[in-house]
Amino acid sequence: MYFLNERITKNIDKHFEACKEIADYLTDNPETGGNEKKASFRITSFLKEKGYRIKMPIENIPYSFLANKYSKEDTRPKIAIMCEYDALPDIGHACGHSLSCGSSLLAALALEEFFNELPFRIDVVGTPAEEYPGGKVFLSEKGFFDDYEFAIMAHMFYKNSPVFKVLACSDRYITFKGKNSHASANPCDGINALNAARIFMDSIDLWRQHIPSTSQIHGIIESGGELPSIVPDRIELNYYFRAKNMVELEDLVEKADKCAKGAALCTGTTYDIKQRYPTYSDIYLNPIAMKTVEEIFYAMGEKSIVFENPQGSTDAGNVDQVIPVFHPLVEITDGEEVPLHDAKFERLMKSNSGYKGMYNGGVLIASIILRMATEPELLKEIQLTHKNYREKNKVNIKSFSGEYIT
Repeated sequence: MYFLNERITKNIDKHFEACKEIADYLTDNPETGGNEKKASFRITSFLKEKGYRIKMPIENIPYSFLANKYSKEDTRPKIAIMCEYDALPDIGHACGHSLSCGSSLLAALALEEFFNELPFRIDVVGTPAEEYPGGKVFLSEKGFFDDYEFAIMAHMFYKNSPVFKVLACSDRYITFKGKNSHASANPCDGINALNAARIFMDSIDLWRQHIPSTSQIHGIIESGGELPSIVPDRIELNYYFRAKNMVELEDLVEKADKCAKGAALCTGTTYDIKQRYPTYSDIYLNPIAMKTVEEIFYAMGEKSIVFENPQGSTDAGNVDQVIPVFHPLVEITDGEEVPLHDAKFERLMKSNSGYKGMYNGGVLIASIILRMATEPELLKEIQLTHKNYREKNKVNIKSFSGEYIT
């Protein structure tokens, strides 16, 4: 049985310094989602130097790209190695995307000498704006990933794990509208929008004990009135909802919508609900795929765990709605539990432990791809398991009705 190939590690060694330079450039020049002009140019210029053909953008998504080396006559099935390269406001690559991108590039270059031997072609796909507004959401909705066998990338973290255990996530921006009046002189003439907001918030909180323990609700009052002496006629609430999968997310969002309607009926207000951000879907915890990745970690001499609790949300889940996605976590902290989106995590981007993680990520991605290539029955089993799960968990919830916003 194939687990690890010496040619891969040899090629990783060969290309490591060049990919490290790309990762360092991204770390030193952080750009938030939808603004990755320098990052996308630097990455695609590098790939051009390596002989890749570049299409940029793809599906009209700013700063996305498609890179490959195969000819148009090559009709083998395709797989996608995804690259992320957006950063966070103020704390740069505390998301780990600079090293993650380096791992994806390393894996692609390490597999170059295998290209003609593989049963599928390899595309390097630049997917901008993972943090916001979700480049993979829009690429998936436009059907870009429909013809791929699977997609793959690695995310930096404080532990190795065979899968990024994430939650599906959606939002609601709820506006309650009432009528102004003086709170002392003529309160009877007012319709208090804040009362509606309070009822909504209380009803949502009362639901918490009856929803699955994996579901999460986060909310704030974004606009809450002008003065205590004026009955507020407009209150705006900003809420996020997360759930284990899209079925549970749909149920949670439906409950929230009904709570808003009920709050308005109770108070004589009107209400408006908008979804301002794309829905991020879940990643299927495919047991066969997870076991496969665990075995490769073991062959690399690395321990891995499956987290009990989810670790946020990602737009890679939207790709997983269409095709299987390998999305392992790779440790870069030397065992210290440093959370994502923390300034301390950002400082690891140019550390020895960070570079070790990028190296291991490249080996891991390339090894998973090569194993899928050499064990076609294993790949078919993963694809079938994934297909069955998705067919049993179809939902009506739409990812997003808006446009790609920067």
